[in-house]
Amino acid sequence: MKPTRPAVLAGITAACGVLAYAALRLWQHFGAPPPVPLSAPITLAVLAVAVFGVALGLRARLHAYREARLRAMRGEPRVDRHGRAPKPIDPLQAARALVLGKAAGLVGAVFGGMYGGYGLTLVNHLDVSTYRAEALRCLLAFLAGVALAAAAIFLERVLRVPPDQPSPPSTGDNKHAARA
Repeated sequence: MKPTRPAVLAGITAACGVLAYAALRLWQHFGAPPPVPLSAPITLAVLAVAVFGVALGLRARLHAYREARLRAMRGEPRVDRHGRAPKPIDPLQAARALVLGKAAGLVGAVFGGMYGGYGLTLVNHLDVSTYRAEALRCLLAFLAGVALAAAAIFLERVLRVPPDQPSPPSTGDNKHAARA
């Protein structure tokens, strides 16, 4: 599975923003658009914090496990300074976290773009207090969506498998000796 590129999520955010802007401009011709729920920015922010927390927890566990492996390779005991040996991360748990990161990135990009486009339609009506409150909720939801996408990218980066140790370069003599 390839890592999600931030440019792809930015493109999704922009495309969803343009679509939401166009749809809401059309909707305004037929009546008032639907209100932005207060729960929108709160939900996106809670999801961003949860994904970021998962990423920090996995990063700490992976760092401890890698340090223990390095100590074992040097001939030292695998235990840390508290006398505990770190447990390896279950591959299924890592795969679930990776899927969470992929999904959270898409959700953050789509909803961030939606609320960003909605907020742009309200910019011309900021003199009305109701629209000003809606625009503030849209701004907060947009920022929370971007934060969710950023937390998802961070989670994917934490779960990257480091490259293997480079093997020592072989000399040309060994290649010829194997043929003979």
